[in-house]
Amino acid sequence: MRGVSARALDVDAPVVIVGAGLAGLRTADLLHKAGVPVIVLEARALPGGRVLTVRALFDDGLHAEAGPTRFAGVHASVLRAARAYKLPLVPLVVSGADVTAVNGRAASTRQGQRAWMLDLKRDEQMTAPAELLDRYVGELPRELSDPRAPQTAFVRWQAYERLTWPAWLRSRGASPDAVRLMTVGGDSSSVSALYVLRQYAMLRASTQRYKIGGGMDRLPTAMAASLSGIIRYNAPVVRVERQSTGFRVDYREGAAARSMAAARVVFAVPASTMRQIEMKPRLSRVKEQAIEQLSYYDGVRFLMQVKRPFWKASGLSGSARTDRATEIWDAATDQTASARGILAATTGGEMGRRTLGMTPDASLSLGVDLTADAFPAIRSEFEKGASYRWSTEPWTRGAFALYRPGQMTTLMPVLASAENGLHFAGEHTSIWTGWMEGALESGERAAREVLNATGRSWPEQTGPTR
Repeated sequence: MRGVSARALDVDAPVVIVGAGLAGLRTADLLHKAGVPVIVLEARALPGGRVLTVRALFDDGLHAEAGPTRFAGVHASVLRAARAYKLPLVPLVVSGADVTAVNGRAASTRQGQRAWMLDLKRDEQMTAPAELLDRYVGELPRELSDPRAPQTAFVRWQAYERLTWPAWLRSRGASPDAVRLMTVGGDSSSVSALYVLRQYAMLRASTQRYKIGGGMDRLPTAMAASLSGIIRYNAPVVRVERQSTGFRVDYREGAAARSMAAARVVFAVPASTMRQIEMKPRLSRVKEQAIEQLSYYDGVRFLMQVKRPFWKASGLSGSARTDRATEIWDAATDQTASARGILAATTGGEMGRRTLGMTPDASLSLGVDLTADAFPAIRSEFEKGASYRWSTEPWTRGAFALYRPGQMTTLMPVLASAENGLHFAGEHTSIWTGWMEGALESGERAAREVLNATGRSWPEQTGPTR
């Protein structure tokens, strides 16, 4: 692609942002505050992307998350945004014991060694999974835990990049059953060890988790409301063409085909969505290859309303991890107005792919079955629910980016890099992959790139636009 200088671009044309998820909204907010004309084109009818709170399904005003459920105390961009929009932060407090289910047997994490009947080495016995994991991970390079470490530093960590996460644990001397115990809750069979260790290192000292009171979707809703008139919904972008003075962006609006000029374009959508947009001329070969090769986790979220939070009577927290790649939690722990409860569960990988040919009812039945591994009483307490298969969502096609061995050092820096007036954001371009923080942080980076290229100053006020 030929380069186009900032002076050659149509300065009266807006910067067009593709996608009104958190990354696109954050980019738009910062550019708008800096005085840059901005238009956001969003394929869906609502903002938020994968941030999705479900309300209408449940009784008694209950709600639960089909997308992100929590964020960490070290996630500065999320905390800053929530406070700027005056949204309530609810600390997640664990009350009761967690459960781990292995070999079809469920037990609290400190009482389960005998129940699980695992073949562990002597020094692996009588240890909770989290303690076992901490032991085998051991000391990590300090730079690995620093979110500000440049992506170019990944090259120095190639020893962690060559193996999958389970293979790396085995290389540390863990027994097969210890690896099984340390990988409950998800399918990490094809995930880069560096991918997991980077997240683990950055979160190791941060134990506090939060959610937004009333629903996580309150954040993108508030962000979008402050950008009234800038966002066009039901407007999927189908083609971006470079022209002598900038770009032409073609999009659909219902049955009608529309076009608009753009000085620059920010793609704040998953790589899986980028594959559906025609580029003329094409992106660089390395960029195209990175977009094509990046995988997404086949995540499925099950939301299950129950007659009562029955786990509390047994002194349990409602949180559990199982060896069928499932993580479970109490999704309504702070919603005390109802006697009912909600258990949420996420599965993925091979287990998630099993749902792709299922009817919605069959998929939900599988969710109840997976949850029963840890909480058998759900079979009699279950009232209703739904499953959300992110792999079949047309504008996402996956729950979050999944980096395989060798890809953190090769794909991520390429996916994040700008190309001659085109900029790229989204959780897949951030070191906080899979988190809301990653989306917001990447939006801030993309906005900074545009401002630097156009000679604009970073806005002093970084709260909501009014």
